[in-house]
This record gives sequence, structure tokens and C-alpha cells, in this order.
Amino acid sequence: MKHAALTAALVLAAATAASAQSNNLYTRGSVQYDYLSSNGSDVSFAYADLAIGFGFGGGSSLPMGFELGVLGIASDSGGPFDNRAALFPTFWVDTSVGRFSVGAPRSAVGSAIQIPRFGGSRYLSLIFGEAIGVTDFVQVYGEAHSYGARFDGFIGGFDAGLSVHQFTGSASDATSVTGYFGRDYGALDFAVGFEAINTGSTDLRNYLAQVGYDAGQFGGHLTLVDANLSSDLLVLVDAFYKPLDWLTLNAGYGTAGSSDDFYSVNAEVSFLKNGYAGVGYLDGFGGGGNGVTSAYVGWKLNY
Repeated sequence: MKHAALTAALVLAAATAASAQSNNLYTRGSVQYDYLSSNGSDVSFAYADLAIGFGFGGGSSLPMGFELGVLGIASDSGGPFDNRAALFPTFWVDTSVGRFSVGAPRSAVGSAIQIPRFGGSRYLSLIFGEAIGVTDFVQVYGEAHSYGARFDGFIGGFDAGLSVHQFTGSASDATSVTGYFGRDYGALDFAVGFEAINTGSTDLRNYLAQVGYDAGQFGGHLTLVDANLSSDLLVLVDAFYKPLDWLTLNAGYGTAGSSDDFYSVNAEVSFLKNGYAGVGYLDGFGGGGNGVTSAYVGWKLNY
């Protein structure tokens, strides 16, 4: 069922992109395929994180619309990464203070602070993302559905957002509140956020902060995470350099305690405006010293 929902959403995204001449239709997000190899073991992995929407109104009425978000994964490795997807339908209204969304919105903090693609791979970055951005993945992994509301606006010269989620199904006792606060100064930007989840018997608290710099040809991020699932502060550093318009070189480093340091490198080329492909390497994660080589190709859906 979830595999079929993911396939249908990808077909719909392609159809939306093909008809993007209409200003009312839009698609955003990305899809990516990874191939990873480590110690003689291979993994194929597909990832989709996208939204398909239709807007109307404006002029004498408030702009409003519908949006369907999709978060899906498919892998031949089995376990938690084996063919799962979740849908996030919402109705939104733009006002003078910001956008209000109701239905099943994505988490506010997850949209504002995102984990870099270490080694270029979505598979590797998802390992971190699911641990420190729990709200969206409750639906993906927990066989749950949600309803809630979200606000994104510009308050006092700063970007701010807040989302509230109630889960039904296997996670019927869980509620989540997430939020962020930040500002984009052009080349420099920052954001701080939180995620609070209550399951009735357990309280989870995640706190995140990210500073980014983008000078066009080079840049990077520093991300700090105080996650309930780890007793150590997670520190993530990523940097990029573009020697050519179509070539980007990336490096990353992370630590969550002395035994869990890791590093990554990857080279990525862009093609046909929205396409990209690359190769990468990550080592040291988990303290095991098992290097992971990755090759990947993806497409950005910004229409």
C-alpha cells in the first residue's frame, strides 16, 4: 500500500512538472537513488521528499491552496528502510503575518533545519535525520497517521514557525510540538529549533541550532544537536567548494562522543539544470571503521 502510494505520488509529481506552465501548480523537493558498498555488502536505496500543490486566490482574496507532501524510502536492505512512505495532505492560507496550514503538515523544525547529505548519500544522512527529526518519521516508520496545524511567518524581522501534531493508529497517544526561529542575512543564515514529543509514558526533547554560510563558490554549515536519544552533543560540520559551475566538492565531519567521530567526502556534478550525480565516501561512523562508498543520482523538483 505504501509502496503504491509512493509510486503514485512520483507519477503525479512528473505530471505536475510537465504542466508547470500554469502558475497555480507547483512541485518542490527532490528524488534520489543511492548505491552503497561496504565490506563486500551492497545496498540500493531510493528516497523521495517532495510536495505537490495547487494554489488559487490572490488579488481581492487571500492566496490559498492544497498541498500533498510525500516522504518515502525504498531499499533492498530490509529492516526499517524497506519500502515505506507517508503522505502529508494540507490546506494552506497566506495572510499578512504568514502561512497557516491545517491537515497533516510536515514538522516546522524539520523544514527549517535539515541534515546535510554526508558523502552525498540520502541513506547515510537519513540515519541522523530520523534520530533528531522524529516527528515526520513517526508516520513513515510507525504505521501512524496525523492531523495538526502549522504556522510559518516573518515576525520582528525574523523567520519563525510552529507546528502541532496529533498521531492516530499505532502511535495514537503521541503528540508533537516543533518550532524554529532564524534569519537569512544573504550569505549568512542561522536557525534554532526544538522538537517535543509526548507518548503518554515518554517525553522526548530535541534541540537544534544551525549556522550556514554561502558565498556562491564556497560555503558550509555548523549544526549542533542536543537529542534525547543520545547522551552526547552531536556536532556536524559540512563544507563545499565549486571549482566549476557544474562541479561541487563536499567534505563533512561529525562527532557524538570520542568513539563516534566520522568524516565524509564526495564530488557532485550537475546536469540539465535540475539533475545531479556524484560519488562519495564515509568512514568512522559508529566507531567501527567500516568505510562506505556511495554513488548516487537525483533530480530536484522545483517547478
